[in-house]
Amino acid sequence: MISREDIEKITDAAKIEEVVGDFLELKRRGVNYIACCPFHNEKTPSFVVNPSRGIFKCFGCGEGGGSVAFVMKYQHYTYPEALRYLAKKYGIEIKEKELSQEELQARDEKDVMFHINELACKYYYDNLLNSDEGKEIGLTYFQERQISRQTIDTWQLGYSKQKGNDFTQYALQSGYKEEDLIKSGLVLKSEKDGSLYDRFRGRVTFPVYNVGGRVLGFSARILSSDKTKAKYVNSPESPIYIKGKTLFGLNFARTEIAKQDLCYLVEGNVDAIMMSQNEVKNVVASSGTALTTDQILMIKRCTNNVAVLYDGDAAGIHAAIRATDMFLKEGMHISIVLFPDGDDPDSFARKHTQDEFQQFLKDNAQNFIIYRTNLALQQAQGDPIKKAELVKDIIHSISLIPDLIERTTYIEQCSSILKIREAVLTDQLNKEIIHNAYLKTKEDKRKKQQAENSQPPTETPDAQPIEEQPIETLEEQQKRIAIESKTEVVERNLLRILLLYSENITNQPSVVEGKVVNQTVNAGEFILNEIVSMNIAFIHPLYKKIIDQYIVEFRENQRVLSYKTILSQGDDEVNNLITTLLMDLDSKSISQKWVERYEAYIPSIHSQQIMDRDIQYTTLTARLYQLSLMQDALKQKMLQDPNNMEYIEQYATLNRIRNAIAKELSHTTL
Repeated sequence: MISREDIEKITDAAKIEEVVGDFLELKRRGVNYIACCPFHNEKTPSFVVNPSRGIFKCFGCGEGGGSVAFVMKYQHYTYPEALRYLAKKYGIEIKEKELSQEELQARDEKDVMFHINELACKYYYDNLLNSDEGKEIGLTYFQERQISRQTIDTWQLGYSKQKGNDFTQYALQSGYKEEDLIKSGLVLKSEKDGSLYDRFRGRVTFPVYNVGGRVLGFSARILSSDKTKAKYVNSPESPIYIKGKTLFGLNFARTEIAKQDLCYLVEGNVDAIMMSQNEVKNVVASSGTALTTDQILMIKRCTNNVAVLYDGDAAGIHAAIRATDMFLKEGMHISIVLFPDGDDPDSFARKHTQDEFQQFLKDNAQNFIIYRTNLALQQAQGDPIKKAELVKDIIHSISLIPDLIERTTYIEQCSSILKIREAVLTDQLNKEIIHNAYLKTKEDKRKKQQAENSQPPTETPDAQPIEEQPIETLEEQQKRIAIESKTEVVERNLLRILLLYSENITNQPSVVEGKVVNQTVNAGEFILNEIVSMNIAFIHPLYKKIIDQYIVEFRENQRVLSYKTILSQGDDEVNNLITTLLMDLDSKSISQKWVERYEAYIPSIHSQQIMDRDIQYTTLTARLYQLSLMQDALKQKMLQDPNNMEYIEQYATLNRIRNAIAKELSHTTL
């Protein structure tokens, strides 16, 4: 584990212009550098590198962060991998934090697993190309499937001999222990006589890699016609191989997925291999297992756009529909490409030229919601009850989409296709959204109770919405949204000045012995003290996530965090927000013609005067807003108890304070 001290050394040493410049051609523009964004396709540069703040920001796709975030995104490294890359670049020696005996044992166990799998991969590959049995059986099979020698070499495809313990003997002779070979899943132990034998004997092997390209396990296909044996056998789960957190081919595809801003998802390993051979490199396979949220999030790290390529039969369509809701929940855009009946990506690729195959994918991709809507009309065949059920299924899927505008657009399109009034679909959509929220609340409570009791989960029947649950009126909803919008602005501005000025010194008015005097203080400390004294409980989850880090560090270590420390943590949402707020001030510009015409003095946006006023104006505005919320709460109490003198006095006191702050604000202009 990399220590916090070493992380800070790395982030302090890493110069953003040097890190990005290793991969992109940067052009200087004023104090910044620009380039075409590597994370989405663009012709006009909108990717900005700011050396003074140590950040990058794309004003096209919104990606942003520091040096660590850039390396993670561009190289698709994990957080530790990115830190180690930068440490090596800048000659920083990392002292791994001392691990417990259990952690050391777990890490040693994983290292052994990796080495055994890598040994097996090389052995199976050598068998395929150099043994008589491998060439006659395994290589012949790959040639019949039109898998080229180059593809075999790239993916390290192999063959496990029919002899029962061929690999077992080789691994034991190579110095590996019997118990470790069994743990890897490559070797099995007979219950009859205790002898060891190979799991994949008589099969061609497909290595399964992690994102970094290390072998986690194998998928192996039988070549005989023995119906009593499974067609495919996979490595069992192990300390290094968790099927639900692995996507076949992602190590080869991740760069191209990010470049194309699109991921093709197929079911089988050979489908992915054949598409890659046909120069469709942005493809991964779920390997025939049910798709998991972890796998979806792995794709989302590279792109928000997924095209599902399944067979055109009923089973293929059903599998695609099953995956749709999971992608929509994560805010991803999903399309579908269906192949003609009897074809899958592998067989279709073998029947067509490379250009024909690529063109087919482009021409036949359909938005999945619209596809399902058209499919519903076909399946209903004039049956109103069946049509109603299918429409409800589609509306449920739309309700999972986080973005309001996207949901509205789909409702409009579905209304047009289905010939159902938009208002009817919207009403059903609102019911689904309320139902989803209710189920989520119930599930969160169940998980919380489960965690508190430390007991295994118990199955509960499908929850139903409570009819008596109060639903907001339109007026209540509008009022709540208005308050949330104002609160979001106040929270955003407080976070902005904290990020911008936390390391600076500011002059701020303070009351000393009954007199208002200007004091020179650390800006970060002043802002944090203001937030704490106002007792602001941040509502916006992302703002709260960042502010909480500042407050915890300030309370525990009497230190104001640097935004660079937070940027180095590798959280995409946090990084995008921070870089947006940091770039906001730098993007402001004032017309030079206007300045010359009126002989105006415009202080630098980085000047002491601007900073002091910005901090004072923002904190006073926040105080004024907090007072207005307190007065609103008192008004509600006064309506219920109009003769309560305590409420009336409290309200008058708040009013006097509010008027004083408003007066001070009138003298504090930006």
